[in-house]
Parts: sequence; structure tokens; C-alpha cells
Amino acid sequence: MLKLTSVLLACLAAAPAFALEVTGVKPAGAKGAALADFSFGAVAVSSVSWRGGAVVMPATEVNGRTYSDIKLLNRAFYARIEACFRRGCVRPAKPPKDPSFKVLALKPLRSKVRVANAQVSFDGDLLVVAGVMASRREPGTFWVAFPPELSFSSPSFKSAVESGVIDAWVKRGKKSLK
Repeated sequence: MLKLTSVLLACLAAAPAFALEVTGVKPAGAKGAALADFSFGAVAVSSVSWRGGAVVMPATEVNGRTYSDIKLLNRAFYARIEACFRRGCVRPAKPPKDPSFKVLALKPLRSKVRVANAQVSFDGDLLVVAGVMASRREPGTFWVAFPPELSFSSPSFKSAVESGVIDAWVKRGKKSLK
């Protein structure tokens, strides 16, 4: 039994982890460009820049304050984007599956409209801070505001992410009421 468990653990550790792949870039290739829009299958990020030899993710400015709503979570993912700016991108042979997503954290806010910030991770490579917004039309209901530089190519995937964020917020609210 002990040998079987150790064999299973070794197989799981050797299994490749899912990772976001660059499936498209505008301008094509991005080699030498200062600014590019990247597609990672079902998720796309626009206005990624190459400044001073570094990849700089877009930031949102509101009322004179700058917010980094889109972040890279690991060096390997950063290296794939950097390679596109340095050498150009090569599309994968087959289209990747939709990335997995996970709500990592919820931070309640004091606003009546944007009630919380939700940190959503896509395949552990990309972190997006989305706003949990209270509906003015239907009290007690919520919707999700993503950064303007983030887009989804699949409406069903976007809906699944929105549902996941809203479910996490509603569950968090129920726990705090107990």
C-alpha cells in the first residue's frame, strides 16, 4: 500500500501543470514592438508594454491613483511574454483548453457600489483583480467588473468566471453572518 501511494504521488508530481499559452499577438509577432495585445486562449490582455527591457502589464488609473489590476504570477509565464517581445511568438499547434481559474482572495471595500475586490488567478500564471459590484437595479444582486484591458473570447468562459466570483462573495457573506 505504501509503494502504491508513493508511485501515485510521483506520477502526480511529474504531470505537467497547466499553463497559459500565448495563442495570438497584435501586432503579429510583437518582435521589437513597444506595445502589444496578447491572447491566451479564452483570456486576452491588451496594452502590454515592453519598456527598458522589461514586460510591463497595463495599469488602471482612477481619480489620479494607479492600480495594477493585472499581474504575472510566475517567472516562466513572464519569460514566455518576454520571448514574444524579443524574438517573436509562435502559435501553439492546437488551440489550448480554457484555463482554470480560482478566486484567491476577496477584499471588502467601504463603497456602496464596488463592495469588494476579488483576486482571480488563471492557471496560476495571471492574476486579475476584479470588482464585485452591487446592482442598483436589483438590490441584493451583484455583477463583476473586470479591468478594461482584460477581455474574454468565450462568453461562456466569462460567465463561468463571473459566476465563480459572485458565488465566492455570496458564500463569504453567509460565513460572516454566522
